[in-house]
Amino acid sequence: MENKKVSIVLDQAIIDQLDLDKGQQLKAELYNDKLVLQKEESPKQGRLSSWVLIISTIVLCCLFYAASSIEKMDQILLVGDYSIITFLIGFGGILGMTIFTTTLIRNRTVFLGGIKVRVFWRMLPVIVASFAVILLLALLGFGWLLEQIFTGASFDKFTSTLILGVSVYVVSLFWGQIAEQIRATWLTTVFTIIMVSGVFVAMASNRTLQWWHFNLSFLGTQAAKASWQFNLTLILSALILVALVDYLFVALSEKYGKNWKLTAIRVMLTILGIDLGAVGFFPNDASSHLLHTRVAGYLVLIIIALIISVKWLLPEVTRDFLVMSYAIGGMLVGLEIAFQVVHYLSLTAFELSAFMLAFAWLIRLITHLEALLLPETKVMTVTLE
Repeated sequence: MENKKVSIVLDQAIIDQLDLDKGQQLKAELYNDKLVLQKEESPKQGRLSSWVLIISTIVLCCLFYAASSIEKMDQILLVGDYSIITFLIGFGGILGMTIFTTTLIRNRTVFLGGIKVRVFWRMLPVIVASFAVILLLALLGFGWLLEQIFTGASFDKFTSTLILGVSVYVVSLFWGQIAEQIRATWLTTVFTIIMVSGVFVAMASNRTLQWWHFNLSFLGTQAAKASWQFNLTLILSALILVALVDYLFVALSEKYGKNWKLTAIRVMLTILGIDLGAVGFFPNDASSHLLHTRVAGYLVLIIIALIISVKWLLPEVTRDFLVMSYAIGGMLVGLEIAFQVVHYLSLTAFELSAFMLAFAWLIRLITHLEALLLPETKVMTVTLE
């Protein structure tokens, strides 16, 4: 087939947005009957040297071997108080989060996607804490799974050191790769995962206590099993929400400038995050019952205030979003009447239904705010010369 020279004329706005220079080459790819032009990106410089991870793993393995020799542990359990999994949680958690944090800092510009770097340092503690909890829960779950499969398994000191070293290396490598790929837009997903999984884990942990005979807040009381999981979920979700709101509105202020309407929504969402954390910080025990009840009630009021005000405060609000908002607001009011006035719903049914509706609306609101940050789609006419 004979090659023909084709010239493509790009709009100046697109040239400026892509920061193209005269004579620069673009990558052209034909995909699904579409010609996609991509700017050749320089390779990432934020990855740590492989030797850092290898040497760190060897040092930790030596510490494990030395500790086992001092304790005269010639045979070491796979799961137990002094076991491979115990050291994996400790060593893997420390090294994994160290690699994660370092890699994330080195890739902070890519992580923010063009937003001012100063926002990153405010978000960093929350992101590190969130992924530390996720890693801890993942390792605990992995240990529980191994205990079910390899009940009572043990290995000699050298084999245990080898298994531990491989496991620590894989965990740290994987967590470093996550730090390379993570973007600020992931925060909504992280918020959703931690909130939903934390609540469901707490429900599952207390299934034998039949927590639904009491209320949802029972999961955070001293009478519940592992109540710290439920309370930590609320507190951590609150921190992520505050960091997410900070990131979104700093970015939105660059697009829309100083805007009192955006400021009003930002303040309400920040207060919502702080109040959510207070629900977990003050569990529904006898000593803090009054505080817990008040802050939990404020959550409903803030959500309703947001639903009512989005028509006037939210930029580029769509009719579909308004219909959905008012529908959820109406259902929340209906649930309140069914519970308080008609006494049809139980407290647990009311709390679960209200929680799911409010959470779904909040995620929808955050998604709308994120969509406002996306660059406008430009339709161009290609001239073939």
